[in-house]
Amino acid sequence: MSDSIEMNYYEPETTTWTVNLDGRYMSAVQNYLLADGIPLEGVTRIVSNAAQTLSYCPYPEGNGTCQKTGIVIGKVQSGKTSNFISITALAFDNNYDIVIVFGGTKKPLVKQNRDRIKEYFEATKDVLVLDTTDFKDQLTAQKMHQFNKMNKKVVVVALKSPTQINYIADNIFSDPTLAEKPVLIIDDEGDEASLNTLVKKGKKSSTYKAIENLKARLNRHCFLSITATPQANLLIDTLDVLSPDFGVLVDPGNGYCGLDVYHSDNKYTKKIPDNETSLLDDGIPQSFIEAISMFFVACAIYKNRGMKPGDKLSMLVHPSQLKADHEKVFNKVEGLINDWCQKSENKRDIAYGSLKRILVAAYCEYEKAGVQGLPSFDSLEDDIIQAMNVCGRHKVNGDSVPKGADEIYDYNIYVGGTMLGRGLTLKGLAITYIIRTAKGVSTVDTVQQRARWFGYKMKYLDLCRIFAVGKIIREFQEIRDHEEDLWETVRAAKCQGTNFKNMARIFALSDDLKMTRSSVAKTENYTFKFWNKQREFQDVQEYIDSNKAILATVRAEQKDQIKVERFGDGAPFVIVPNMDFDYVKERIFDKFCFAAGEKFNQSVISKLDILLKRKNLQPKVDIIWMRDGTFSEHSIDCGHIPNYSVGRRPKSLEKPPVYLGDDYQFVSEDTMQLQIHEIRDTITNVDSPTLAFYIPKSVIEKLTNLVIQA
Repeated sequence: MSDSIEMNYYEPETTTWTVNLDGRYMSAVQNYLLADGIPLEGVTRIVSNAAQTLSYCPYPEGNGTCQKTGIVIGKVQSGKTSNFISITALAFDNNYDIVIVFGGTKKPLVKQNRDRIKEYFEATKDVLVLDTTDFKDQLTAQKMHQFNKMNKKVVVVALKSPTQINYIADNIFSDPTLAEKPVLIIDDEGDEASLNTLVKKGKKSSTYKAIENLKARLNRHCFLSITATPQANLLIDTLDVLSPDFGVLVDPGNGYCGLDVYHSDNKYTKKIPDNETSLLDDGIPQSFIEAISMFFVACAIYKNRGMKPGDKLSMLVHPSQLKADHEKVFNKVEGLINDWCQKSENKRDIAYGSLKRILVAAYCEYEKAGVQGLPSFDSLEDDIIQAMNVCGRHKVNGDSVPKGADEIYDYNIYVGGTMLGRGLTLKGLAITYIIRTAKGVSTVDTVQQRARWFGYKMKYLDLCRIFAVGKIIREFQEIRDHEEDLWETVRAAKCQGTNFKNMARIFALSDDLKMTRSSVAKTENYTFKFWNKQREFQDVQEYIDSNKAILATVRAEQKDQIKVERFGDGAPFVIVPNMDFDYVKERIFDKFCFAAGEKFNQSVISKLDILLKRKNLQPKVDIIWMRDGTFSEHSIDCGHIPNYSVGRRPKSLEKPPVYLGDDYQFVSEDTMQLQIHEIRDTITNVDSPTLAFYIPKSVIEKLTNLVIQA
């Protein structure tokens, strides 16, 4: 009997190298982070994450072709920018000279990224941050050679568009010398626009094709996707050039407020009544009156706590993606605030009385919530009125962008849609009013990226509120559970040493949501059944031999535990009872060679293992060789095995059973069961061991709502 074939399910993730942490570029970034108020332990964590990520990228002193793709997964508004700038700094300290940053699909986000990168490296004086709009004439091969002679490091910040990406490829890296240099490509918001949206049609979308072209030009590079919503990146075909070879989880720092804080209960969310008139209809709904009045009260409370120069407090109004709706809502906001400002000119005027009742009601909401150190309404009243009068109001969409005007004001209200989505940071966001939602089933990544209220907000968290329709509130509660599962899946795979491409692409998800857009990645719902049976026939002889060797080894190891049962005159059933699930997984499932296309495979078992550990379940497994020494003969149709389970004997229910059938004879309430069937193809005469796995109801009830990569 030949030795078993290892399937590399637990191969090392990728080759790494030792990263120098003591360079001056990293030192400059560390000093910037410390000056920005990030504690030393937080800075240390950022550096550690950056070093881990860079260690998976091509060794800069190496030779030959080395083209990698990686993914850095963070949380929405958790400081991913500081992480990728830290990776850039370490790359420069370790002899990378060029870093390309795809700064986003929208110009405001590109500008935001460009300006932040400049700020971080300002102290070094020799890092050139060149964007493809203002410095296009500097982005040539000749200039890059010149910058190299000047001992300059270069960060190219580009809009994520095919035109600009192709410009970089054609005007810089058509030069063979530059094409051989180690290059880091950082794709901020790497799940947006980069992936192939025409994959179902067998074509390539323009941005994806441009990225593919750029990657092909570079002999030694890493394409690094940075995202908080990695669903699409994880679900695309693992053979795709943008499918990650490695992944790094970046936990947020202390004080981060995300899904766990905002959506564990209803403390910070306020449901907009279903029967209330929409903000998009005529009039102004009561919920919006409450939201904007709470914002002005929050401004006064925050000022009373001692706002520092540069501190901001803001409100976001997200009604829809349509510019006409933005215009309509913006005009309502303008009209309402102007009316309130006019009424508040004379506090003794009868007109102010109705406004004061609204403001007192908003104040009482914070009082009822137990806001600590809350001054009296009377002491805040003038500051509330002042906030109304000096608040900046901004419409943000493709036709209207603040362009820094919001920096003028301490308090800002933003009205918009898509432009206020992913990547863009709104300083001091305290109150959100969001009614935009999909008419049908929403996608996780799209919904989650609208959560601009996430971030480091502990110093004013008690003032934060999210006003949303019920569907949005439910979706974020469900996304909270999904994100926890996704992170645990990635973390568990890493702890086990699983190669990233072999990681189980099975994720817990409510039936009310989709993982990602179907144009990029195809998914299927997956439910653990009582019986999970192998349906694809393994007909590759070396894999068959390996499978037989694996099973023979287990049988030999457990020979003292074997029990044999017979039913009538039939072949015996060889049983190894009460084995630990971990043993069965490690000794059989992890090594078993399933046929291509088999839905019941290592990924499913790996996910089952994660869920069992999460639920603190330690089930036992009975291993059973069914009708030992004989074959179950079937005609294999295009690799598919027809139903191979033997039924009740005798079939007549009027007669007492000799055998209850494969699905029932050995079932117990709390024990799993692994059946080993020897299947022989009547056409080819090939016989191959085939697995059927039973999960009892007590376990099934805890394993629901899963989505898999199709």
